Amino acid sequence: MRKKDHIRLALADKTKVTSLDSYAIDYNSIPLFGLDDVDTSTSVCGDHWEFPFFINAITAGGEDCNKINQDFMEVSEKCGIKFFPGSYSPALKNKEDEEAYPKGYSVNLGLDKDPKLVLEAIEKSQAKYIQLHTNPLQEIVMPEGDHNFESWYANLKEVSSKSPIPVILKETGFGMNEATIKLAIDLNIPAVDISGMGGTNFARIENGRRTDKSTYLEGIGYTTAESLEIAYSYKDKIDIIASGGIRNPLDVVKCLALGAKAVGVSKIFLEILVSKGKDALIQEIEKWKKEVKFLMILMNAKTIAELDKKIRKIEF
Repeated sequence: MRKKDHIRLALADKTKVTSLDSYAIDYNSIPLFGLDDVDTSTSVCGDHWEFPFFINAITAGGEDCNKINQDFMEVSEKCGIKFFPGSYSPALKNKEDEEAYPKGYSVNLGLDKDPKLVLEAIEKSQAKYIQLHTNPLQEIVMPEGDHNFESWYANLKEVSSKSPIPVILKETGFGMNEATIKLAIDLNIPAVDISGMGGTNFARIENGRRTDKSTYLEGIGYTTAESLEIAYSYKDKIDIIASGGIRNPLDVVKCLALGAKAVGVSKIFLEILVSKGKDALIQEIEKWKKEVKFLMILMNAKTIAELDKKIRKIEF
C-alpha cells in the first residue's frame, strides 16, 4: 500500500519551476556541424552508455508497481537507454516480488539494510549496479520510518568494500552537500546520484500519509543545481549523476553542462507511461534522444565532454 501511495502522491505533485530554470545554455547562431557528427555517449562507473539520460528508480513491489517496472524494462530495451528499477525492499519480504524484480539491470536498497542482505540481493537480481539510497529526511517524516541511522555509514562502508559491482550512492530528492560527496570519494565509491530538490518531494509525500504533519521539513536540502555546483570540483574524482525535477531534454543538457556524466529521469516518464502507455513513452524518449542532439548542435558541442560549462546563470 505504501508504494501505491507513493505513486499516487508523486503523480499529483506537479513540478513547474526548478533550480535549473536559473541557467541558460550557451546558444550559438551558427552551428559548426550536423546531426551525424554528434556523439551522445557517456561513461558511468567505467561503463559505456550510448545515451546520457536514463529511467531512474521509481517503484517496485506489488502487482501494480511490478507491472510498471515490466513496462519500463520493455521501453528501455526498445529505446536503448538504461533503466534503474526502484527499491528491492519488497523483494526481501515477498517471494513474488523477488521473482518479479527486474533481473540484469540494477538493484536499489537503502543504507538501513544489513550488508549481507544487500550482497544477496545483488546476486539474486543479477544486477550490473547497486544503487544504495540514502533518505534520512524521508525516514524521519515517514509514519513507519526507520530511525536506525547510526548503522548507515558502517553499512555503506561494508557494501562499498565487498560489492562485486559498481556502487552508486543515491539521494532521494534532497540533494547532496560537499561532505557527502567527499565521504563517497573516501570510500572509493565510483558514482553519486545527487538527486536534488525540484522533483518529487518525499517529505511532502510522507506528510500526505500522516495526520500530524510536519510541513516545515519539506524545504530542507539542496536543489539539483546547487548540488551540481557543489559536486563540480569533484567530477574528476567521482562520476556525478544528476536527477531531481528533470522535465525535458533542455534540463538534461543543462545538468551535463554543470558536470553530470548522466541524468536520471523519473516522474515525467512515469506520467506518460501511466496516462498514455508504453508506445507513447517510447515515442517521447526517441524525441528526447534527437532533441538532446539538436541542443548539443546549438551549443557547438560534438560530445558530452564538450558541453562542460557551456551554460550561464541568469536572473530568475
